[in-house]
Amino acid sequence: MKIHIARVVAAFWLLVLSLTSLSSAQTNVTTTGGTVNTLPLFTPTANNIQSSIVSQTGTSAISVHGQLNLPASATATATAGKTSRPEAFTASAFNSGTAAAVAQNFQLQAEPANNNTASPSGTLNLLYAAGSAVPAETGLKISNKGVIIFAPGQTFPGGGPFCIATAGGFGGGGTTFVAPGFTVPAQNKCTQWSGFTKTASTVILNSSGAACLSSTGKTLTVNVSSADPAFLATNSALDYIQLTRASSTGSFSGGTDQGQFAGSADQVTCTAGLLSLPDVHD
Repeated sequence: MKIHIARVVAAFWLLVLSLTSLSSAQTNVTTTGGTVNTLPLFTPTANNIQSSIVSQTGTSAISVHGQLNLPASATATATAGKTSRPEAFTASAFNSGTAAAVAQNFQLQAEPANNNTASPSGTLNLLYAAGSAVPAETGLKISNKGVIIFAPGQTFPGGGPFCIATAGGFGGGGTTFVAPGFTVPAQNKCTQWSGFTKTASTVILNSSGAACLSSTGKTLTVNVSSADPAFLATNSALDYIQLTRASSTGSFSGGTDQGQFAGSADQVTCTAGLLSLPDVHD
């Protein structure tokens, strides 16, 4: 019996010594000067804790007092570029057919463009998925120059602003640009615009005109006039093009020669720097 008691006592003191040794091997940290509701951060020496740039207010709000970085998911190779880590947003909508709530998941992420070329680039893309599905591209994205690329289903039924570039130009040739702020009129209505023509010799001629949308909403007729007689001579009334689309909504497509004008028309993004567009339109 005495032997068993001695073994128990020995085991107890062995446990005490082990815990004492473990405790002495750890380094205590201090929290002097900590900020309430701020997540702690170890200092570079790992001996102290200080306030980080992330704080929490109550149970529903988190503030980041600095830049929030979402780095690339991996390093690009010649085979494939890599997207950034995504930023996710989720809403909840009730489906009356299934009598259940369905998550509405949107995702923003930076994506590579022109990978493995001499001019690699990137875009900021919007993705979407409902429920548990994997988010997929919506078609909406922003280039590294701020140009917005719309989804194929984007509509401009009237009132939507955009610009027109007509390769070949009105009248004297070159390229005619409708100035930023041009607005598609309502059906069976007209709107005024102002712009300029950039000729092949880079001469800039100011012009103005009107754009009228047909009663069906399918045809946009654009005409031009100018105070410069050398530009349009005396017959400016014949100088116009027509842009068409398959239905009363959607994007307008190439122009049709309806007079002195010869060439095609392109819908381009409105910017304040239309003069800097490449001469490929000339």
